[in-house]
Amino acid sequence: KAPSIKVSSMKSNLADISKELNCLSQFEHMASLIFITDQASQARPEHVIEKLTKGSMVIFRDYDQQNRAELGTALSYICRAKEIKFLVAADLTLCLMLKAHGIHLPEHMIGEAQNIRQHHPELFITASAHNEQAVKKAVDFGVDAILLSPIFPTKSHPETFDDPSLTIGTDRLKNICEKYNIALYALGGVTTETAIKLRGTGVAGIAGIRGLEA
Repeated sequence: KAPSIKVSSMKSNLADISKELNCLSQFEHMASLIFITDQASQARPEHVIEKLTKGSMVIFRDYDQQNRAELGTALSYICRAKEIKFLVAADLTLCLMLKAHGIHLPEHMIGEAQNIRQHHPELFITASAHNEQAVKKAVDFGVDAILLSPIFPTKSHPETFDDPSLTIGTDRLKNICEKYNIALYALGGVTTETAIKLRGTGVAGIAGIRGLEA
């Protein structure tokens, strides 16, 4: 019998907590931690990637970068060297050009998953979702994993601090995890303090833009 694993509040970083959450889920074969690039919030993504452990995942966003292809080339090289999955967000052409492991679809692009799967079955497909309806759609269209947000109040959506009802919360997150047999990643306001509240929800791990430097 495998030893029971408990998420401890003494854990010092999100990487450690995400691994424990992953072990408690049914998706141990998948990444436990996903780093989403956004130079407006994290100016040196390569510094974060260098500290990620083997088996993590990077979603290359940075939509507005004029040199997006060049930056993607550099980051994908680092990921390959570290055996980290590299996904390109919202751009199939760039995804294929960089020979990325997969593509990440914003919520409004979920409907494209089926066509991408048909023509590029080798790609790992993730999608963003902000409610259960979007989760169901992503499952129906056959994505491999879903980033659900915002779980907690987050700087990316300041209004969530004034109105917590705009967040998913752990109770709804657990309900969605139990209802859909797909890897769900908690995104939005996940810090070392809030991450321990994810224990028992069934999440496959944590996704984040900030807080992954440690």
